[in-house]
Amino acid sequence: MTGRPAIRLYPDAVAALRAHAARELPRECCGLLTGPLVPVDGPADGPVTIDAAVASANLAPPGVADAFELDAALHLDVQRRERAAGRAVLGLYHSHPKGAAIPSPRDRAGAYDHGLVWLIIGPDGAIRAWWPGPEGFVEACIEVAS
Repeated sequence: MTGRPAIRLYPDAVAALRAHAARELPRECCGLLTGPLVPVDGPADGPVTIDAAVASANLAPPGVADAFELDAALHLDVQRRERAAGRAVLGLYHSHPKGAAIPSPRDRAGAYDHGLVWLIIGPDGAIRAWWPGPEGFVEACIEVAS
């Protein structure tokens, strides 16, 4: 990891991510990741904490198995609700049902907000975290809270 914070995931969020990925097979699942508000200049110390996953419908065209499109209305609603509670949308997630949990060329082309972490769930249930940036994605360390 190069200067970007680690990601702390809570077990309930991990279970929700894996269950959502399994439900959506053979398509990709997608959704939002939320947690305590992070200061504008990044966390003072320690990882970014993600304690909840909010499932979105995958609005990618039917028949396209290797793509995802988050519901923009859901994103706005979750962002408003989290902000009102002193929390934030910290990232997004999606699955790769037939590929590794690494960003695809399509993922790289669609990474528009470099402040949001991306979690990708592989076909084996493995979850990897990625920070997007102008030069591509950088993998983040994940720790699962106890």
